[in-house]
Amino acid sequence: MEIRSAVPADAGELSALIGELGYPGDPQQLRRTLVDLDGAAADAVLLAVDGQRLLGCISLHALPLFHRAGRLGRITAFVVASGQRGRGTGSALLASAHEWFGSAGCVKFEVTTGDHREAAHRFYQQHGYVRDGQRLARSASL
Repeated sequence: MEIRSAVPADAGELSALIGELGYPGDPQQLRRTLVDLDGAAADAVLLAVDGQRLLGCISLHALPLFHRAGRLGRITAFVVASGQRGRGTGSALLASAHEWFGSAGCVKFEVTTGDHREAAHRFYQQHGYVRDGQRLARSASL
């Protein structure tokens, strides 16, 4: 298994993988996003691959903290292919994310996850993540 940065040509396979999270995977939208993120210092999309096979993906964002020095590292999407879960792929992607966050000057890391994703919660807790506050969201269309 190798961890590498995503490129626009990965959009088709990424679309299917994102679909495993229950989100509509639109290859054209993912391609546009990967093009937009290319060279962005505050964003990264890392893939776990085995040869030509995509095993997992994690997308990352680093944003400045207002109240203290450093940046906040946010996992914005994280998925491992259903047939690959429990084999170390997620741990490898998360370790690579932590390295990237460190190089981006992040002093704290966070992830949001749906309440129904209990296995994901256990995974994050095994890697040192704890519940920290509450996230509230609002649709832009309101």
